[in-house]
Amino acid sequence: MPLISVIIPIWNRAHSAAKAVDSALSQALPSGHAIEVIVIDDGSTDQPQQALARFGDTIRLVRHPNNLGAAAARNTGCAAATGEYIAFLDSDDSWLPGKLEAQIGFMREGNFDVSCTAYLLEQAPGRFITSPRYGTGPLTFADLVWGCFVSPGSTLLCKSAVFREVGPLDTSLRRFEDWDWLMRLTQTRPLGFLAQPLARIEPSTGVQQTAVFVALERIASKHLPGLSGGLRRNFKAAYHLERAAALYRAGERAGAMSELAVSLLQSPLRHRALAAILHNRLAAAAVR
Repeated sequence: MPLISVIIPIWNRAHSAAKAVDSALSQALPSGHAIEVIVIDDGSTDQPQQALARFGDTIRLVRHPNNLGAAAARNTGCAAATGEYIAFLDSDDSWLPGKLEAQIGFMREGNFDVSCTAYLLEQAPGRFITSPRYGTGPLTFADLVWGCFVSPGSTLLCKSAVFREVGPLDTSLRRFEDWDWLMRLTQTRPLGFLAQPLARIEPSTGVQQTAVFVALERIASKHLPGLSGGLRRNFKAAYHLERAAALYRAGERAGAMSELAVSLLQSPLRHRALAAILHNRLAAAAVR
């Protein structure tokens, strides 16, 4: 019986993890499939085992003695997984009903080994926008150099053999580990994207500027030397836009504007990363 292994990393989110687990265990599954849920407690101090006790042996709880980061937690979960498929779900997000059934059907129909879906991004209690604005179909390396807008932390579904082939998430990255992994993936095969929103995503908060800058430097050192022409310019445009966003969040408006200008100089006419951010901003303003 084909097994789907759901990996849920958790760090100090005992208050929300049960909702994520419930959304996974309540999924209708494709005919003949089964599910296992593996929760990785990444050194939490808020006793998530108590919040998850009601699930009993319907889930597996693996604990890191210290906080190692989301990449390490997902890698631990993947190493413990026994399924044909691996699915990621963050502990503060949840899946909508029918997610696994629809996504596996899409992957079979399009012959995709890996896929992500659109999602609902909460802007206010009970008010959501749909993101990203890609159409259903394949995303390639040329799409991913612009950045990671598909929320693989809660919508990625991947054949486990392919995850092993691409290799583990880079544990030196405390941010953008999913962007790095998807760029590695799409150098060998496309990422299937299903434009149907099948997850609810909580907006990121408390992002540290230092972690963003360190991660961006690491990703640039890994990928930029192998890029040329338009791919190189587009990656640099995305790189500087992420720096601009981090500076803006920190209240450093002058630095943010400077980085934005550098980003626009790399791709002044067709800036897909900026278009994706503006889409979310405008959609959010429309629902308020």
